[in-house]
Amino acid sequence: MNDKQIDELINQVLRDDQALPEGLSERLEQQIDAWAAAEKKETMRSSFRRRSLYWFSGAAAAILLLCVGIFNLTDLNTGKQPLADTYDNPQEAAIAAQKALAFMSVNLNKGIEQMNDARQEMNKVNRILNKHLKD
Repeated sequence: MNDKQIDELINQVLRDDQALPEGLSERLEQQIDAWAAAEKKETMRSSFRRRSLYWFSGAAAAILLLCVGIFNLTDLNTGKQPLADTYDNPQEAAIAAQKALAFMSVNLNKGIEQMNDARQEMNKVNRILNKHLKD
């Protein structure tokens, strides 16, 4: 029996106020259970895809932020006068080294902040996903 025949039998029973034909209620229950199982399987498949997509996009964002941080650290001379290779005066060399270390520290902290922000965003996405998957 196909769906159209089942619908016709149900409509006939409802019109005539008859009892359901023998075996029809069991077949209807089986069909409804099959539809529910198929729907649940499709929901699980799509949630796995969505979860994987969120995980990969979060990882890509973290890698991108890491690359941005690294490029910021390697671009030490942007907009500034180039540093001399050597210094005759040890005090000038110490001052130049302190400036270079301070500059590197600031940029490293910026990169770490960006990584922490990305981690927080990934945690938020994971909490939202877990909340929806449990519902």
